[in-house]
Amino acid sequence: MPGIHALSLLLSLGVQGQGAKSTYPIFEQDKLPPAIYRQRREALKQQIGPNGIAFIHTNPSRNRSNDTDFRYRPDSNFWYLTGFEEPDALLVLAPGGVDVGGQRVTEVLFVNESNAMSETWLGYRMGPVNATAILGIQAARPNTQLAQWLPSLNDAKPQSVRELVPPQITGRAAEMSRQIRVALPAMGNPTAVNDLANVIGKMRVKKSPEELVLLQKAIDATVLGHLEAIRSVEPNMREYEIQGVVEYVFARHGCEAVAYNSIVGSGPNSCILHYEVDRRQMKAGDIVCMDVGGEYHGYAADVTRSYPVNGKFSPEQRAIYDLVLAAQDAGIKECKVGNSFGAPDTAARRVIAAGLQKLGIVSNAAEANRYFMHGTSHYIGLDVHDPQTDATLRENYTLTVEPGVYIKAGSPCDPKWWNIGIRIEDDILVTSNGPRNMSAALPRKAEEIEALMREKGIGNQPIRRHGG
Repeated sequence: MPGIHALSLLLSLGVQGQGAKSTYPIFEQDKLPPAIYRQRREALKQQIGPNGIAFIHTNPSRNRSNDTDFRYRPDSNFWYLTGFEEPDALLVLAPGGVDVGGQRVTEVLFVNESNAMSETWLGYRMGPVNATAILGIQAARPNTQLAQWLPSLNDAKPQSVRELVPPQITGRAAEMSRQIRVALPAMGNPTAVNDLANVIGKMRVKKSPEELVLLQKAIDATVLGHLEAIRSVEPNMREYEIQGVVEYVFARHGCEAVAYNSIVGSGPNSCILHYEVDRRQMKAGDIVCMDVGGEYHGYAADVTRSYPVNGKFSPEQRAIYDLVLAAQDAGIKECKVGNSFGAPDTAARRVIAAGLQKLGIVSNAAEANRYFMHGTSHYIGLDVHDPQTDATLRENYTLTVEPGVYIKAGSPCDPKWWNIGIRIEDDILVTSNGPRNMSAALPRKAEEIEALMREKGIGNQPIRRHGG
């Protein structure tokens, strides 16, 4: 089966549905090739065993309001195994083999059909024929045929049946899950729901060279977004203006989406870990904690920088910034093969506790948790918080190192420290030669940040308004 890289930019195939002949466009040539997804499915089949069957659903469409939906994104576990990016799909893995239209296969993908109406109203749909040709799936069928196909599994007499269902499954996806459960009694086996999530999570934690290429592209776009935002910020701008700069740069460099809702918190909002409103007007003297990341072909970057709105850290802001930076340096050093996942957190916490005591903000190490209340690291990949399925760091694991100090107004310390929220976060690759900072192109030192802020960015261009 030819890989995506060998296909022409516009693949013309006859597709099922109302007898229409259609085209399915391939706009980008740097997605993972079918062979990688096939290897993953084969590895999972080995763990399922010849007497098992697994049903793996993707996400349904999610309603935003009334008759509009959120932009679609596949379930990460399903995407990891197929590369298929459309809703209402189901992957069936049957290592012992099942019959699909007279063909003996070990995998079948159920998808939406492609027809003239769907292309007019919804855009391109890959359809079953293209799914086998492009993705290298052994067999594919319209999802409307699932119920009538399920009884054919009775002959397989599976010893185990597993179903991996995303949270809050609705619509056609929920109906497909219901059809599976209706068919189960005839197979004589109960289903284990979601027990495959941990199995797939263990597969996902180590990144292949091809995955690292895509993750680096997400990180590179994220670094460029941060650079432009830091250059652009100035007093009296709104937080959303900086959010807009960042997300524009992401899109200009190929990111299909943000990896998570952008966090641009100024002043008191810098002390809110997952602040997403981004509407406040920023004032001179504020610190900004900007935690933003782009998603490129499913892979998520996660980078944070904190900086002063007026371009110059106050003595108190600089003291906290340098402390957090020292803690991050200590954490990054611990991202070594064989170390525990918690080693970066232990190292960063030790530095912050000692530093806060030295500054007179706390009187003992235990009190430091008031101002550093989150973990230092999490794995990254197809999810910004990838499954944490291994407590030991190994080669080609990717994780964040992101210590922070957040001192809210009213905290039991000198008010000069209030409303200073600083987090510094980078994406780290664990290698046999030690940690590699994948986002190292983005300055971290306070003096580098201040120098960058003396430049002008695209957000400093005047807004041209029409009318009025």
